[in-house]
Amino acid sequence: MFQFFYVILCVILLVITLSLALKIHLLHSSFLRISEGLTDILEEGVETNALLTLVSRDRHLCRMTAVLNRQLKLLRKEHLRYVNGDRDLREAIANISHDLRTPLTAINGYLDLLCRELAPVPLEALQKEPPESRTRTEQTENREKSQNVQRYLNMIRSRTEAMKQLTEELFHYSITLSARKEDPVSLSLNQVLEESLISFYQELEEHHITPVIQMPQAPVLRTLDKASLVRVFGNIIGNAVKYSQGDLRITLTRQGSVIFSNQAPGLTPVTAAKLFDRYFTVETVSASGSPRPRTTGGGLGLSIAKLLTEQMGGSVNAAYKDGELHITVQFPSL
Repeated sequence: MFQFFYVILCVILLVITLSLALKIHLLHSSFLRISEGLTDILEEGVETNALLTLVSRDRHLCRMTAVLNRQLKLLRKEHLRYVNGDRDLREAIANISHDLRTPLTAINGYLDLLCRELAPVPLEALQKEPPESRTRTEQTENREKSQNVQRYLNMIRSRTEAMKQLTEELFHYSITLSARKEDPVSLSLNQVLEESLISFYQELEEHHITPVIQMPQAPVLRTLDKASLVRVFGNIIGNAVKYSQGDLRITLTRQGSVIFSNQAPGLTPVTAAKLFDRYFTVETVSASGSPRPRTTGGGLGLSIAKLLTEQMGGSVNAAYKDGELHITVQFPSL
């Protein structure tokens, strides 16, 4: 009799053990399915309409799956709101910059005409006028007025050119953000850097700049987006061409660092660190006392270079030492 009860007890325990093992197995499979499904949804992008599915009837798992699906819906909604808002912002920036360029161009044209009309009268013309038609005081006053008007016009032109350049950079910035990125390919930093310098040959000649270039003979290979890399090098070289003191040194190392160096007496270590900030400008004062905006560069051009570099997994920074600006672009090997 005792043996009979013992057998029954063993059978019951065995059934309970098998039931628990089966339930644990089902729970494990359900958790694994939820994990894989959540991973697939996040990798594909939250813009997809896929939701988590569950075959288990466990009420706790069903409740957790329902909570996760609700959060996915909220995440998808916020993502779409962000994408639409970001697209609208880029379009607004492009439209505003486009609308500003037209009147600024017209203003510059009228300033040219006004400068021609108010050009100082040549000394020879004044000498030909009969003495009785003017007094020395009138001549001095007219000359001073003409010089003052010319100085004021130069200041207006300087500010207008700064606004025009800002709208151009703003337009290019919006295009860069919305541009479709190409698939990364294996590139030689040596070759891309040489091509970028060749494209600036005319500007370098006009500014009487002969760049000093140092790079290894062996190609320094990196897997990058070529269009973005060309834009990075072009923005930095263009900034140096516009605002350097007639010198430019470019060094490419075997470790994938590209260093652009030029004299920049108007900078400080603090302002150099801010050159990549959006809309940051540096102003110095000319000998005549009129401000010359952006004589040391910065602004959206370098901001775009920093954005594209970081998107490709690189880094860029600026340092100021002994009157020289050093911009270093680093692309580490994978």
